[in-house]
Amino acid sequence: MSSALHPPLAGRTVLITGIQGFIGIHTAAAAYRLGARVAGMDIVAESARARRVRESLGAPPVEVRAVDLLDPQASGQALRAMRPDVVVHCAGSIERDAGTEDWARVFSGNAALTASLVKILRALPGTERPVLVMPGSQMEYGAAPMPWTEDQPCEPINAYGAGKLAATESVVEAARRDELRACVLRLPIVFGPGQPPALFVPELIGKALRKEAIPMTEGRQRRAFLYVEDAAGLLLETAARAVREDAFPSLLNAPACAPVAIRELAEMLAGQLDATELLRPGALPNRAGEPLDAWPDIALAASLGLRAATPLVEALRKTVEWYQANPWFLA
Repeated sequence: MSSALHPPLAGRTVLITGIQGFIGIHTAAAAYRLGARVAGMDIVAESARARRVRESLGAPPVEVRAVDLLDPQASGQALRAMRPDVVVHCAGSIERDAGTEDWARVFSGNAALTASLVKILRALPGTERPVLVMPGSQMEYGAAPMPWTEDQPCEPINAYGAGKLAATESVVEAARRDELRACVLRLPIVFGPGQPPALFVPELIGKALRKEAIPMTEGRQRRAFLYVEDAAGLLLETAARAVREDAFPSLLNAPACAPVAIRELAEMLAGQLDATELLRPGALPNRAGEPLDAWPDIALAASLGLRAATPLVEALRKTVEWYQANPWFLA
C-alpha cells in the first residue's frame, strides 16, 4: 500500500462502529498510527477484553460510546456530536453457522444495521456527511461460479452471507445515487491477533499451545487469506482516497495473499509451533457443498495499486507470537 495516500486522514476524525470487534480494534490502532482522531461506537460500553487487546497493539485509550445503530435518534445525535470525517462501519453479526431458526436475527444483524446507518448518514446535511467505508465479505458470493469479480451476481448460502450482501447493496446504492461517498471492501478470510478463538487460525494455535490433537478436514480446500493489519490499512486507504475525492469504485474485492490449501496453512502454523504431530487431517468431514476453490478475483484492486503488504509466512508468525505473548485471550 502506498503511504502517500494516508496523510488525508491525519488530524481528521475517524469513527469506527463495532470498534470492540476484531477488525474494529485493528482499524482503530491503524488510524491512530496515521494521526487520525479516533472515535468509537459499539452496542455496549468498552469491555476489559477489548481494552487489553487494543493495549497489546500499542494503541492508546479511546472513548467508546454505547449506541444502538437501530435507534435512529440516539445514533443521529451521536454522529452529529462527533462530526466524523470518515465512518468505518465494522459493526454487525459475525455468526457464520447459525441455524434456520436464527436466520432472521443473523440476517438483520448486518442488513438492518447497515440500512439504518446509511439512512442516518443520508439525513445529515450534505456538507456534514462523512465518507463511509465498510468491510464486506467473500461469503456474499456464496455458490456463485468463479471468478468472483465485483460484477459477478452473488448467491449467498447462509444468513451471514445474505445479510452482508444486503448491507453491501445499501451502501453501494447510496453511492450510486451520489448520496454518500462510500465503498464496500469485500474481504477474503481475515486472521491475526485478537481473533475470536473459535475460528480456524486461533483455534489451531490454541490447541497447539495446549498440546491437544488438532482434528481437521483433509484440507484440500484452497482459500485466500489476509492479515488483519493489512485489512485495516486497506479500509483506511480506501477512506483516504474518498476523502481526496479520487475516482474510486463503490465495491471492491480486497487484495489478499495468493490462495493456499487449508492443509498447507495448517502445516505452516503447526511448524511454527512445533506441533506438526498434533495435526489430524481427515478427522473431520468437509462441509456439505463446500467448494474446493473459493476466493475473490483481485484484479481490480491490483489495477488501483492496492496490495496485501504482509507475506503469508510473516503474517502467520506475527499471529503466533501474539497468541504466545497473550495466553489470557485463549483461556
